[in-house]
Amino acid sequence: PAATLADWHWSEIAAGVPSLNPASNQQYVPQMLNWQHLNGIHFKKGCYTGQEVIARMHFLGQLKKSLFRLQSDTATEGAAEPGSPVMAGGREAGQVVNCITLDNGRVAMLAVLRHANQGDTLTLADGTPVSIQPLPYRVPEREDTPARDT
Repeated sequence: PAATLADWHWSEIAAGVPSLNPASNQQYVPQMLNWQHLNGIHFKKGCYTGQEVIARMHFLGQLKKSLFRLQSDTATEGAAEPGSPVMAGGREAGQVVNCITLDNGRVAMLAVLRHANQGDTLTLADGTPVSIQPLPYRVPEREDTPARDT
């Protein structure tokens, strides 16, 4: 049987591969979307717009945000849309990049979050709890995140 568009979107989310739209394509540097772990960035060759910023982040910077896979058991209509905030302790911790409601009612998402918030209780703006799900690849930058003082 042929795959549906929803199947395609779910497969991208499960694989940790973000899709941007015209409204979001200028909001993130590629490293925030984990492209360096998907072989989507080559740091030693090529010439492209933004190359200096990307190389500077790679060689000098410390990445403080990256792409996470999230899931909620339910979500209010419109609470999980691209650009919607993900909250931690009443403060914005990041933004939804992609999302899809699955047949079982759960909502699967990719969101760019601050590494410092990965151990916090996360919700959508309407208070719907979300949990971090594993990606099929490592994101070493997260492993070096120091614990926050509580």
